[in-house]
Amino acid sequence: MKKRTLVAVDRLEVFVVVDNYVDDALPESPLVRRYRLGKDGRLPIDSFLAEHALCLLLTATAGSERARLVLDAACTPVVLPHNLSFGGVNLGRVTEVVISHGHEDHMGALPQLLQEMAAPARVYVHPGAFHTPRYYRTDDGELLLEPAFEREWITAAGAELVETSGPVPAGEGMFLITGQIPRRTGFEKALPGSVMEVKGRLVPDVIIEDQAVVVLIRNYGLVILTGCAHAGVINTIRYARELTGCDEVYAVVGGFHLAGAPLRPALQPTVEALTEIGPRLLVPMHCTGVEAKSLLHRRFAQHTLVSGVGSTFLFPP
Repeated sequence: MKKRTLVAVDRLEVFVVVDNYVDDALPESPLVRRYRLGKDGRLPIDSFLAEHALCLLLTATAGSERARLVLDAACTPVVLPHNLSFGGVNLGRVTEVVISHGHEDHMGALPQLLQEMAAPARVYVHPGAFHTPRYYRTDDGELLLEPAFEREWITAAGAELVETSGPVPAGEGMFLITGQIPRRTGFEKALPGSVMEVKGRLVPDVIIEDQAVVVLIRNYGLVILTGCAHAGVINTIRYARELTGCDEVYAVVGGFHLAGAPLRPALQPTVEALTEIGPRLLVPMHCTGVEAKSLLHRRFAQHTLVSGVGSTFLFPP
């Protein structure tokens, strides 16, 4: 495979616009800034909002150059605009957004996000994300229709759709979008219960469009940012190393999708593979799940950071 050249950056900041949790009491450290409650000597009566969704604002700096990119667009039309306003986040010069996959908790508020961004925006999406109908079968057998991801959301906003079946650079070469990720591990199973209709038949939906964003930090290695890692967080890390030719993994940030009983068998193999890979930092978010987060915190101790809406993670500190 031809190696993809990434511009090595000096710094990456990851601001959590939307995640599953809000906690105003989370401690700061050299690795993470937290939202400061006090304004003009008073505590606010407002707050960031959380929902089962993800949206991250990435800011990469290389010398005097800076590139910004949004990863995922959360879910509801309420939470994302509120958090941008409450956090004083101006996207008026941001032109690029990556949608990791076509589930509602990652693309649902894209129309509202595009209204906040500079025009013309560029939206990077694997074409498989637009497949419909898709369903999720609950543990008691109920079949729930997934909301459709509409291309018209992008065209109506005057934005450009960039389809990412394969790897694509963004942000003046400071970001690499993986495109479709090979599935090679035996223990990572996408999302049990997901099915899609193809030619009138329901077949397993392996969420083939799942993709991630990769950044190379000078003297530190790769930062790999996932939406849900339906392709498997280990598959994603290994593919990022393969694409870039860099084996050093500095940090893995985002959803690891290890929540729920059907995915419990993947917990221990994932921890074992992470131990072998040896990332310096883990920032599990969104769909990682309470049990998996607890296991990661126990196993990797000070190398695992707690996410919360309004946090800014700093690579390097």
